[in-house]
Amino acid sequence: MRIRTFRVAAMRPPSRGDRPSLPRRVWPADAAAWRDENGVRQPRAARRTLAALAALESRGRYDAWAEGEGKVVAGPVSALVLGDAAAEIGFVFSLTPDGYGAEPF
Repeated sequence: MRIRTFRVAAMRPPSRGDRPSLPRRVWPADAAAWRDENGVRQPRAARRTLAALAALESRGRYDAWAEGEGKVVAGPVSALVLGDAAAEIGFVFSLTPDGYGAEPF
């Protein structure tokens, strides 16, 4: 049981404080590049990204947190800065079609 616990802990992504600096992209100019880099064109990844943004927490390989007046969404390769509520809404609408139609996460 202890070995499994250590293995699971080792597989978890680092927490926000421990996360290495990721290249930062900016919405909307770099959104397409961010989606391609982080695999978010897959329905499951899109749903996990949206869930992380909604709860401001880690969802597997995707993480989200508030920063100033905006939010940051991080994937395994890079982070996307959403500067304000309008940017967040645009981002959510851009991912929503990809987040439907596959098995739940």
